[in-house]
Amino acid sequence: MTTAPVWTVRTLLGWSAPWLERRGVESSRLDSELMLAKALNLRRLDLFLDPHRPLDAAELAAFKALLTRRAAREPVAHLLGVREFWGIEFFSSSAALIPRPETELLLEATLAHFPDREAPLRIFEPCVGSGAVLCALLNEYPQAQGWGSDLSKAALELAQRNAAKTDCADRVTLLEGDLDAPLPASETFDVVVINPPYIVSGVLAGLQPEVRDWEPHLALDGGVDGLQVVARLPGLVRHRLRPGGMAGVEVGHDQGEAVVGLFRAADFERVALLPDYHRIPRAVVVTG
Repeated sequence: MTTAPVWTVRTLLGWSAPWLERRGVESSRLDSELMLAKALNLRRLDLFLDPHRPLDAAELAAFKALLTRRAAREPVAHLLGVREFWGIEFFSSSAALIPRPETELLLEATLAHFPDREAPLRIFEPCVGSGAVLCALLNEYPQAQGWGSDLSKAALELAQRNAAKTDCADRVTLLEGDLDAPLPASETFDVVVINPPYIVSGVLAGLQPEVRDWEPHLALDGGVDGLQVVARLPGLVRHRLRPGGMAGVEVGHDQGEAVVGLFRAADFERVALLPDYHRIPRAVVVTG
């Protein structure tokens, strides 16, 4: 009579990473480690401290369930339920885009323009999504107040959870609607930051499965030229930005000059195009 093999942390990682790689998952080793840590309710570091730890049947089943979902290219952030952004852990789900490192450029631009962390800023984020950007800014500026809007009720619910998770819920107002439409006409802000939908519609089908199949197209699809929403932002910034304020807009890798042109055509004089960590033009920053 043969006995079933005993799966340990080491043997599971040695098997699962190549298994995922054969299914097109690029970060297969890291993903395996993160999912195994979740299945065992451990820190990732703990896996290496006890690599010979055997898994019981329930733990093995939990890991295999996560592995199967990852093989279907469901993002790791959805499987874990969280994603780190700006050094803060946020809830993540299919309700909103997964926060990405390049979006941190919007925070860097804000901090450069307003170096006083005690400034009582008024911050507005249309297309607020998960709320990661807005909550991270409120974490940096403890005297600030934040407003966010989104067309998606599910995204707003996620943003509310993240506001509570990061202890800024009492400083956040979340509104359902298109860009600044839910706001009273008189509301103005020191900071406007936005990561709008900017993917060209015809490109969506060719995106990585993790994005194409699992992230909300409402937050991705920028229309036939990718600028359907972006083209409306100069008017929004003109109406909502206070004198001396700053607006930051994330843009596609090949859209920077076009978006700069949209703001200059709207008579904004101080417009800059900032590169991300890969030296790709990624954020258009307008100062009033």
